[in-house]
Amino acid sequence: MSKPAKPSVVAFRRFTMLNLLFFISLPWGAAAWAGDSPRWLAQGSQLVPAGAVVTLETDRPDYFLGENVLVHFVLKNTGEKPFDASWGGDYRGVNRHLRFKVTATDAAGRVAEDPDPSPMCMGGRGGSLSIKPGEDFTASLPLMRYCLIDQPGTYTIRVTHDFGWKEGGRKRPVGEITITFRMPSAAEAEQIVTQMEKLPTDPYSTLGQRAHEYADFGCLRYPIYQEPLLRRAQGGDKRAVAALGNLMTPEATQVLIGLAGAADAGLALEAARTLNARLPLPGSYKARPGQGWADHFAVRRRLAERTWNPQFAEETRALATVLIARKDPEAIALGASMLESIGTSEDAPALLAALARALPATVIPRCNPNDNILNQPQPIRELLAALQPLHAQAFALGDSLSGNAQILVYFSRLAGQPPPRPPRWLEMLDAFGMASPYPLREAAVRSIPLPLPAEGVKFVERALTDSDRGVCRAACELAGKSGNREFLKPLIEIIATENHEWLLRSASTAAMELGGGYDFLDAWTERLADERLYPLALDALQTRIDVPNGGCSGRTDLGRAERLELRKAWKTFLTLHAEEIRQGKRIPRDDATVTYALFGRARFWYLPDQTVWPAPPATAP
Repeated sequence: MSKPAKPSVVAFRRFTMLNLLFFISLPWGAAAWAGDSPRWLAQGSQLVPAGAVVTLETDRPDYFLGENVLVHFVLKNTGEKPFDASWGGDYRGVNRHLRFKVTATDAAGRVAEDPDPSPMCMGGRGGSLSIKPGEDFTASLPLMRYCLIDQPGTYTIRVTHDFGWKEGGRKRPVGEITITFRMPSAAEAEQIVTQMEKLPTDPYSTLGQRAHEYADFGCLRYPIYQEPLLRRAQGGDKRAVAALGNLMTPEATQVLIGLAGAADAGLALEAARTLNARLPLPGSYKARPGQGWADHFAVRRRLAERTWNPQFAEETRALATVLIARKDPEAIALGASMLESIGTSEDAPALLAALARALPATVIPRCNPNDNILNQPQPIRELLAALQPLHAQAFALGDSLSGNAQILVYFSRLAGQPPPRPPRWLEMLDAFGMASPYPLREAAVRSIPLPLPAEGVKFVERALTDSDRGVCRAACELAGKSGNREFLKPLIEIIATENHEWLLRSASTAAMELGGGYDFLDAWTERLADERLYPLALDALQTRIDVPNGGCSGRTDLGRAERLELRKAWKTFLTLHAEEIRQGKRIPRDDATVTYALFGRARFWYLPDQTVWPAPPATAP
């Protein structure tokens, strides 16, 4: 069995694992926002078992603030019958398991803040535990990943989990324990850091045992640790540099600015990276609370509010200017990100010069299936982002554009803007839209407005055959939104031949926006045998069936024979329903031809009565 989530330690003991599943987060998006986990609560399938009891344990009753406190969460079966508990699917991309609800309340009734109130989770492996009478399940939780305990005192810790249960006669069990925290003296703080340096960094314990203490420098977020961390950071310890980034004081920001100017280039870059994570958010990030990605920056927003002083701006801008003058793409990107936050129009010439130097490195098209085509490459995207707010500060390119960098900025500023376009736009599109390097070609495609003008149709057609998959993806998105069904044929050709997942996603979405049709589904049927692409193929194919609403679960490790069987089943299904599909009809899920064979182990849905659809035959694996 694979290891559980790495960020927060989970250890299992004395239980039977049943029906290990791979949760698929397709219908509800690529990211799940935490909060009160409404998705998990809504999926509760059984009442809270009568024998379910939660207790909490710690290795000691009191700790120094800064230590990594592990709370051992124990779910016990004190009843006479076994019960099942749902687990997992809540950790990928975050530093803790999000289905746990953990609070810390001090003696005055104040509840500690959440260190990361709006984490973005990409799902993960999950499953069902069967816990027999007298058995239990233990998870060791790093408390400081859940609660921002910033003052000494006695705290009541409460922890629960949804377990896939729904509340009826009983509430979900909650564990409770009291812990006392003390602020260390300077000598004790030094000793704590020294001890942490000796601890293992891998939090895993042997399967069947609870976790033991391990090093987590993120816990050292109190001002008393600044001096011991600074000494270690000056010696090149990157863990200490990162830990300084958690201190919520302006003094720590000043320390990081000093480290970012160190002679050691590696240390300086690490310090600048840490400093950048606590700079004020750029205006483009400041959407209203609750607006998805904006909430993802809640940690940075809080850090900036508590640690940034405008007096730091001049020195920080100087650091950023040094970074964008370097050859290292990561350093350039970092400097640009810093200037996006605190730059002025005076920084525009340096940013444009850095953009001009970076563009020649982007001539070779992105053709590998693993190449990033979701946005412009580093440091192009960061330099463009930094130049956007400067334009709002009255920075202008002027009437006479010169060089690829200025033309790239020109096209980028038009992206997403409604028509009309400036008089020179079409001339610039014809002259430079299909020229190297590919960031310029992609920006040219994205500069085309909607409704799609007649002069843009041939340009999009050419872009759909571009050697760079990112340019091609941008053209797919525009083709789908255009409503022009002439683009359906080249989109289906992309689906039939390409191997880049994100290009295929965009082509598939665009084709569906244009009506899809039998040929579209037939192209995806042929891709079902590909082990990387069959989930995407099912995404498209299942749109012709009245599948249940909500997320689906299933396996992502189908073997060759299973994938070939899926393809065979869908070929038969399309042949049987060819006329209906050509008429744009959807097939009811209770149709006799809609069988388990169309999905196999790849995916299934829970119906409102908690039965599984499509129901597997008795002989199914």
